[in-house]
Amino acid sequence: MKAIIFDMDGVLFDTERVGDQAWRQAAEEMGFAQIDDAIFRCRGLNRNDTRAFFEKNYPDFDYLAFHKRNHEIMAEMLADGMPIKPGAVELLQWLRQEDWRVALATSTGRESTMHHLESAKMVDLFHAIITGEQVEHGKPDPEIYEIACDAIGADPGLSFAVEDSPNGIRSAAAANLRVIMVPDLVMPNLELRELTVTVQSDLFGVQKFLEKFGDL
Repeated sequence: MKAIIFDMDGVLFDTERVGDQAWRQAAEEMGFAQIDDAIFRCRGLNRNDTRAFFEKNYPDFDYLAFHKRNHEIMAEMLADGMPIKPGAVELLQWLRQEDWRVALATSTGRESTMHHLESAKMVDLFHAIITGEQVEHGKPDPEIYEIACDAIGADPGLSFAVEDSPNGIRSAAAANLRVIMVPDLVMPNLELRELTVTVQSDLFGVQKFLEKFGDL
């Protein structure tokens, strides 16, 4: 059985640039100067781990107010829909045609995840959708990928993951998946390259890589 699991933000949707802009605007409004470091360290974390990060590192900062304002800004910015990464729909449709088992493993909450997928008409292209509330610890913990593999009956060692962020790559690698990196806002360093089987510049490249894999 051929199986593959996708991250969502930064891989299928161009949400991370929008999200970073919203974080920076909310932080500026609240006078929080360390936002760039927080953005980098929280990328790929789920809601609970992000809150824990702020409570541990910035105990005097009103994270709940920041979270609320950030979501208000995001809603305004995405009023016309979520920008889809080039090649995302084509790749998912090809995988379905080629009888791959396909799952989503995202740190984003289920309500937002389903909204994005429904708007993009992608829901039916996944056999399982695993979201941030379904795990105790988000990426880089491997739990979300382990759950996703179980959900589609996949052997992790024979399955692929598509990721863009360091935390996501570490999560998938720790779960023993073969990781394909498609860089978004973070370029691969030596550590990340050693955790991946290939680095592709976009999702069209991912499809070409998988087509060659299928011919082996």
